[in-house]
Amino acid sequence: MKTESRVKVGRHINGISLNGLEWLLDDDGDIMYFDSEAQAKQFLLDHGETEEGLYWYRFEGEEVEA
Repeated sequence: MKTESRVKVGRHINGISLNGLEWLLDDDGDIMYFDSEAQAKQFLLDHGETEEGLYWYRFEGEEVEA
């Protein structure tokens, strides 16, 4: 069984670290996955986020079956 890594992007609900994470979703309401953290950061920057604003996001990797 072959696996590959992918990255999802979250941030704390209402910017409060005690709250859980809300995930970046696609148009169908599913969690968006990226091939790398760099690709995820570039997506955020391309959609209006600033370099400083990236600090507030959490990038979590996971292994999935390919």
